[in-house]
Amino acid sequence: MKRDFEAISGKTFDVIVIGGGIVGAGVARDTTLRGLDTLLLEKDDFGSGTTSRSTRLIHGGLRYLRQLEFGLVRQDLSEREVMMRIAPHLVYPLSFFIPIPNFSLNFAMFFGTILYDVISFDKTLPNHKYLSRATTLAEEPGLRVEGLQGSYVYSDCAIPLTERLNWETALSAAEGGASVVNHARVTNVLREGNRITGVEVKDEISGEILQAKGKMVVNAAGQWVDIIKEMLFKNKPPYLRRTKGAHIIIPEVSRHALVLFSPRDGRLFFVIPWEGFSLVGTTDTDYKDNLDAVYATREDVDYILEGLHLAYPDVTIDDVHYAYAGLRSLALKPGKSASDTSRSHALIDHSKRDGLEGLVTILGGKITAYREVAKDGADLACRKLGNKARCITDERPLPGAPAMTSADITDMSQKSGLSNETTTHLSRIYGSRSGEVLAMGGDDRSGLRPISPGGPDILAQVRYAVQNEICMTVSDFMLRRSAVGLRKDLGTDAVATVAAEMQRLLGWSDKEKERQVQEHNSAASLARRFRNP
Repeated sequence: MKRDFEAISGKTFDVIVIGGGIVGAGVARDTTLRGLDTLLLEKDDFGSGTTSRSTRLIHGGLRYLRQLEFGLVRQDLSEREVMMRIAPHLVYPLSFFIPIPNFSLNFAMFFGTILYDVISFDKTLPNHKYLSRATTLAEEPGLRVEGLQGSYVYSDCAIPLTERLNWETALSAAEGGASVVNHARVTNVLREGNRITGVEVKDEISGEILQAKGKMVVNAAGQWVDIIKEMLFKNKPPYLRRTKGAHIIIPEVSRHALVLFSPRDGRLFFVIPWEGFSLVGTTDTDYKDNLDAVYATREDVDYILEGLHLAYPDVTIDDVHYAYAGLRSLALKPGKSASDTSRSHALIDHSKRDGLEGLVTILGGKITAYREVAKDGADLACRKLGNKARCITDERPLPGAPAMTSADITDMSQKSGLSNETTTHLSRIYGSRSGEVLAMGGDDRSGLRPISPGGPDILAQVRYAVQNEICMTVSDFMLRRSAVGLRKDLGTDAVATVAAEMQRLLGWSDKEKERQVQEHNSAASLARRFRNP
């Protein structure tokens, strides 16, 4: 698969999708599978915004029951089943423990977990259960909740690498015939009278500017939706309310996922086993700063640690390896707090709102329900184009499916000479396409060398990403095609090796290679910015 910026000019697409996050990629996949000639444009890299900065869960949202959003919870629980079916190599069942320290929480969770089971009546995951204090501590011996009575345990799903879900969704669109281009910034929306006719696009790699013509444009730019709106409607109020969700990465403290409640405001947050660490979060605060430089502050980290101390009082700020933050792009509804603003998505049909044909805008939505959100956007675009094909994205597995079995992984280990740890790691990133990665090892087996000492990633992954996954920058690889840049050291011990291999494959100058290294290291510094407020 190659990135072909030039190909976007000189033809008229049925659909142009602005935004290569999980929703935009989902729209492109959906419209492509319905037979529409689709162009997907992403200004940075696929999933580089909110998708890669989430809590990494596929879940119904237990806390939305308190807000009486039963429809939203039902939608997400239904989509959880779809995700386990179409992406079993990326989505895994996970048990969540809710420690109970008092009667009021016991009462609330007794009814809450029953209702969660009732709403997910057709699920494949087990129903909730209650564990005594002794059993809870046997399962989670490090737990130090004062007054612990026991715990409720329910099931949802983890998705350790949301970045891969995003990429495989875009890849599926490309394999279906879509033109998929990253590092392609939309700089203007083209208009003729009362109709949108396409977009102007800048190649962030070469600096070239082209025009792409389209019968329908879908604005799925996530947190940047209002930036696209401003290109057409400069004096209209914003569509979005943006709230920031911050997370911290610490040494692993629990065997299972935990649900805790902040002592400051009662907000629910999670402690999740993730890649050998614990991922803890999240916050929910209004955000009005730079959309391209979102980071966790010391205040965010202190808030999370304050809640974590209810269960693990010995964890300090010095234990935090790094922190990250992303933005929720919520359909603006005045009068509600950040946490109480609905996570339901909304569509804008600009022909009805503004008398402007050829434009649809998507607001809000969660990663769990991204496929359903994308379906609604694709449905509207298809109706306007007279396309009557039905959505099949819930039936068509993503490219890395099915998940590899333990026997497959062991066989791959024996044939390649790599450790079972490495082949297991590869299977959790690439699924059934892991063998294609190993094939990049080369006759001299140079590609089977580790990228960094003691790490499970190998050089063949870099080759595979560049040749088959339109990986254009070091950060593309470190943060979104692999998990190298998500480890404790944020990949700083591997970045020089990765950059050298990409230089060889892409023909970079020494100056460009060093710029790429510095760019990644700057991103790593941003993840530790909370240490120097």
